[in-house]
Amino acid sequence: MVGLTRFVVRRSRRRAAERLRMQFVSPVRGLRDVLGGRQEPTAQPVPTVFWVIVSTVGALCGIGLVFVLSATSVMAAKNGSSSWYSFGRQSIWLGLGVAAAVVLSRFDYRTLLRYSPIFIAGSFVMLLLVLLPTPLRHEVNGSRRWFGFGQVQVQPSELAKISVILFVANLLDRRRHVRSDPRLTVIPVLLITCVTSGLVLIEPDLGTAVLIASSAIVMLVVAGCRLDAIAGWTLPIGAVGLLSTMWGYRRQRMLAFTDPWKYQTQAGFQTLQSQVGLATGGLFGVGLGNSRAKWGFLPEAHTDFIFAIIGEELGLVGCVAVIALFGVLIGAGCMVALRAPDRAGTLVACGITAWIGIQAAINIGVSVGVLPNKGMTLPFVSYGGSSLTVTLAGIGILLSVARRSVSTRSPKAPSRSPRPPLARR
Repeated sequence: MVGLTRFVVRRSRRRAAERLRMQFVSPVRGLRDVLGGRQEPTAQPVPTVFWVIVSTVGALCGIGLVFVLSATSVMAAKNGSSSWYSFGRQSIWLGLGVAAAVVLSRFDYRTLLRYSPIFIAGSFVMLLLVLLPTPLRHEVNGSRRWFGFGQVQVQPSELAKISVILFVANLLDRRRHVRSDPRLTVIPVLLITCVTSGLVLIEPDLGTAVLIASSAIVMLVVAGCRLDAIAGWTLPIGAVGLLSTMWGYRRQRMLAFTDPWKYQTQAGFQTLQSQVGLATGGLFGVGLGNSRAKWGFLPEAHTDFIFAIIGEELGLVGCVAVIALFGVLIGAGCMVALRAPDRAGTLVACGITAWIGIQAAINIGVSVGVLPNKGMTLPFVSYGGSSLTVTLAGIGILLSVARRSVSTRSPKAPSRSPRPPLARR
């Protein structure tokens, strides 16, 4: 009897210790499991859309490396540095972005949503630090967008994009039962979005502010919030944002957009040179590496106007190929949103897809002259460390949703095995 009692006590202690260990599992062990590729026993096979996204993003990153090397070689020779300098830096940032995408793709996105208030608060702090005169702030061409030291610099506005998407998705998912009440859904989302966009606008960076606001509005529409409430609040805010473009250099850009030839030596210079490069490329381009716009005619050829270099060297065929890759990526993102396992996954996938799609559309629109110059990079293609890394991290979260997506194929009917004969009594 005593032995049986000891056995029961030891077994109870082991079970209590096991429950305590599982409740307070070490984050280091969890990260090791993620990096090691350990999956849940009930994990579903990786869907096809997962590999479509991986291959499309890989193709865009490869195109980006090639044209960063092509666009910066002349500038590097002029400055007396190696032609491979910018290519090497971009490759390092690409490696960091790929590592972040791999880790986040194996990480449950629902865990990230729980910590979204911390992410948005950290973004607010970094956006404020960029505006303060600290030694870590870096100012380029009058813009206070960079924060860091030495060669390691990041743009807090890039981190703000993904933080706002996660926060909005978490808030709308938790309040899905009251989505018809604007006071609990539309107003809080627009408040957070306006604060974030306002801090970005002060840097100044109008393009990123518009991008953050547009992504949040798309998520509100997808969440099923009242359209009259969304329009009633966004239209006045948009009017205020439009009025903010009527002063300073933004006014010059808007005027140059309406008539670039009138401001061909000032704000319209980049737009005209971009159009000249695209027209020079023709149907098949002048050949890889043979662009003439990068020889000082087109400023920022490796960042904001890299699409013009692609059009000049590869022609209309190359431009259509790049646009088609973005179209495939957006279509795959919409497919992930439709097959997401829950409402939060749908909102996250829609937010990330809208972010990348709108940013690509703005950059290409500026290059061809149908939009005013916004100073925005082409995702995965343009030169820029923090932009490339954060965008790849967003792709990692999208892949996390895709990995857990629900198949739309109808399940096969179970095969009916012949009924066993009744046993004789």
